[in-house]
Amino acid sequence: MDDFDRKIIAALVEDGRMPVANIAQRISLSATPVSRRLKQLEDDGVIRGYVPVLDRRKLGFELDAYVLINLEVHSDDVIGRFEREVRDNPCIIACHAVTGDMDYLLHVIARDVEHLNQITLKTLVRIPGVRDVKSIIALEAVKDSSAAPFEASQGAPKP
Repeated sequence: MDDFDRKIIAALVEDGRMPVANIAQRISLSATPVSRRLKQLEDDGVIRGYVPVLDRRKLGFELDAYVLINLEVHSDDVIGRFEREVRDNPCIIACHAVTGDMDYLLHVIARDVEHLNQITLKTLVRIPGVRDVKSIIALEAVKDSSAAPFEASQGAPKP
């Protein structure tokens, strides 16, 4: 990946719907090489897709919470069942296996505290194999970005 590729990515991070012609003008390259580079970035998996950034509050999800889960045992059955339940729940927007005292960190969105209560006490706690559940309600998003941690002018970190 060279500086042109990083500039293309930076332009798309700013506006994921930016037309190729606008990207080309911005980075001082013609549209054909920009299209070719963009296709290569997609083929290489650097750009995995394009999605709208939604305002969850305007969609009725006022509450952001992070839920820590600890399993009773780490058998394939328990882990598989837990991960299937998580994947099937649309209010769980992210799930990460983590190090430390807990096994999983879930990012949950809910309409309100009662809805979060339903998700945790009526759903997560009842998944066979779940031992502990701890919830943290986010009060304010100080930073919320899915952009890669690099500046086009400084270069990307080495993989």
